[in-house]
Amino acid sequence: MVLRSGISFFFKTSLIISTIISCVQSLNAQEMIVLNLNDCVDRALEYNYSIRQAKNNIMLSKSDNMAAFGAMLPQVSASSGNAWNTGLTVDPVTNIIDRVPLSSANGGLGFSAILFDGFQTLNTWRQAKVNVLITQYNFDNTRNTVALNTASQYLSVLMAKEALKVALEQLRVTEIGVSRLRKLNSAGAIPPNELLQMEAQLARDEQRKLTAENTLGLAKLILSQGIGIKINEFIVTDIPLYGINEQPAIIRVRPEAIFASSIDDQPNVKAAQLRIESAQFAVKAANASRLPRLTMNGQLATSYSDQAKNITSELRVLEFGYWLDGFGNNTPVYTQQNVPVSFDSKSFQSQVSENVRQYVGLNLSLPIFNGFQISNTIKRAQINKMNAELQYQQEVDNYEQTVERSHSDATSAWKQYLAAQKTVNAASKAFTDATIRRQEGTLTVYDYSTVQNTYLAAVSDALGAKYDAQFKAFILKFYMQSPLKDVTDNKKIKNE
Repeated sequence: MVLRSGISFFFKTSLIISTIISCVQSLNAQEMIVLNLNDCVDRALEYNYSIRQAKNNIMLSKSDNMAAFGAMLPQVSASSGNAWNTGLTVDPVTNIIDRVPLSSANGGLGFSAILFDGFQTLNTWRQAKVNVLITQYNFDNTRNTVALNTASQYLSVLMAKEALKVALEQLRVTEIGVSRLRKLNSAGAIPPNELLQMEAQLARDEQRKLTAENTLGLAKLILSQGIGIKINEFIVTDIPLYGINEQPAIIRVRPEAIFASSIDDQPNVKAAQLRIESAQFAVKAANASRLPRLTMNGQLATSYSDQAKNITSELRVLEFGYWLDGFGNNTPVYTQQNVPVSFDSKSFQSQVSENVRQYVGLNLSLPIFNGFQISNTIKRAQINKMNAELQYQQEVDNYEQTVERSHSDATSAWKQYLAAQKTVNAASKAFTDATIRRQEGTLTVYDYSTVQNTYLAAVSDALGAKYDAQFKAFILKFYMQSPLKDVTDNKKIKNE
């Protein structure tokens, strides 16, 4: 009874634990994020650090553009100061030289404006506006690169999943064959060597399964690092692939037509074209350094001194000399004069209003010789413009070559896929026939393993060719600026 109750308790406990584990697994499964290709691309575009930096560069270029525009506006500044002096000092308000401690203050508003600088600041502002567009196109180009890389990583995961399915199915078939041979060997119906050969095949299939699992794990890890999600927090969905008789319509479009219709939409080409325009404005700004520069400046200021006094005076009759009459007597001479009678310190408010001063001035400067600095600046700007023109031509040539190479790769990948499918069909028939003959005992285990390995190699090659053709057709669609979601659709593209 004790034993029976213990066993009952054990089974009940195991059942509870199994239920808890199942619930936890169910919750984990519910927490898994299901992602398709568009989801992965969207998350990669949001997570990628290069894209974030490119977005910050746009903000920097806009800030530079605002600063370049502000350089054309009058500059206004305010200033104030206070000073304490001892010893022999010249009062800046009264201009009295004395040896008394002095406290003085000043303040004012100043402005300066460029009246003419050969349009240097104007062309600098124009260049800054073009640079804003360049950073925007650089941002778009970075997004395109990330989107293509993410699509490649996504398809690598799908290919690894398919390869694992093939390996698991083959392992299942081999396990059934080993189980059957073990029974026959126990009954003495077959020689032991045949069982050993089949067990060796089973070991190879298990190794193939482990390799496929590792490949899938690595592919998913690379994708997870690109989209910023932990590898155990998401799964990817399959996408429909082209059938054996469905050639992607994009392959039937001539590469010249793809190039002509998409060259104007490529952000890297647009950015290179705008760099030429930016360099042209830089040349104009550099040439302006040789022209006269006329500026205007002015100031409204006031000052204060603690030694400034309010003088109170009164009119008095004062003797200022004498004259000698004819009898030898000195006769005094008097005059009226204002005589200071009191000295009061001037208030701060009164000094601020009384000491106001204004001025406006014009300044004309003409460069005559500055050690070839202006010539060097102009020469460098001209060379940068030539380099920008070369870079634009290189971008156009590179894109044309990329389209031609991508079209050739897509066409070749499609042909390889068709050839691989034919090989799979032939190998499948041979494998089916070998399976029947093996069950009938007319085919040795060695020969059966050879046919089986040939079939697996054909399936693996066809699988790789299928996804390779799919991705390379996707690249051509991407150059045509088709939406990413079109990758999952078999939409037709008209021949041009």
